[in-house]
Amino acid sequence: MRALPRLPSFLGLFTVLRLFAVLGLVGLAAPAGADNAPTKLPYPPGRSEHTLEGSRTALLVPEKLSARNPCSLVILLHGMGDNGPNLAHVLRDWPQKGYLVCAPSAAGRAWTPADLAKAKKIALHLLKVMPIDKNRIHVAGFSNGGWNVHPIAFDDDLKCVSACWIAAGFRGGSPPGWAKKRLGALALAGEQDGNAPAAQGTVPALEGKVRSVQYRLEPNLGHKWPRTLTPYLLWWMGAMEGRFTPGDDKNFDWGEDVKAEVEDLKAKKKGGIFVYLYGDDEGSKNLQNNLFMDPLVRHYATQLQAVKLPFKDYAKTYGVKKSPAVIALKKDGKPKKKAEGKISARKLASVLRSVAPNRKKPK
Repeated sequence: MRALPRLPSFLGLFTVLRLFAVLGLVGLAAPAGADNAPTKLPYPPGRSEHTLEGSRTALLVPEKLSARNPCSLVILLHGMGDNGPNLAHVLRDWPQKGYLVCAPSAAGRAWTPADLAKAKKIALHLLKVMPIDKNRIHVAGFSNGGWNVHPIAFDDDLKCVSACWIAAGFRGGSPPGWAKKRLGALALAGEQDGNAPAAQGTVPALEGKVRSVQYRLEPNLGHKWPRTLTPYLLWWMGAMEGRFTPGDDKNFDWGEDVKAEVEDLKAKKKGGIFVYLYGDDEGSKNLQNNLFMDPLVRHYATQLQAVKLPFKDYAKTYGVKKSPAVIALKKDGKPKKKAEGKISARKLASVLRSVAPNRKKPK
């Protein structure tokens, strides 16, 4: 009796089928985890306008999105009497950095609870149909939109990683428990804006209730979008979602020459310098994305001249062996105190305090 031919094993059969698929002889579904996003997404790259949930909405979509290359989402709320498509231009370059900007419009001149509910539905819709990383959701609002940021920022379905009040400040709502470890908060305004005090008040109102909170003011600006602070906003949102480039830090006005900072301090009665030696490691990432934003650390650091230098080039100069390192220098440039390797916020604040003109803790 003629023996039946031996059938290939499952793995062998799969290999043969893949070969046939390459040759175009059979179709083969992509394995789990492969880039199986649709070739044509429901919303095209670039700028487009749509009516979503009855709201006139502008979308700024990055190029080349896929399941393997998801983007961040920024929900942008406009000011009184404006609309989403009009405000969206302030973030027109952000898709190039991997951010999908969604700018819906309120039905009337100002945002209402119903409008905000629609904005949330639009965001949830985008999360379903677009390749967006659910751990990279942000919300920002200007003026009236800023006063209404909190319902979206504190939403349990979206769980934003950052919220920004622009030309406004936090004045209501109770942060959920998860916000203490997940949500970064930022308030931006012009120094001459009548809402500047509210922006400043965001810090004491949310301190200890969110992951981090700070405010920044643009000099000589009234009630307008703070354009010179927009690059900081972009960097800060990236830090809140875990983006990190060694040495790319915008927490302080960094210099890169200690001698120049010493020379600058000669004309001042008091002062000090702190040097940040950065590396390509988790410790450096933690400093840039977390510790430099700690309120007590900022209290002392902002009193000092700041210099950042690559660890590999300056470790021997300052006698440190572990990256990252922070060295406090006296007014004449002589070392006073340092920390290296695994650094806590408390330790970092202690190092900076050692040369700060005002060593008292903030009230």
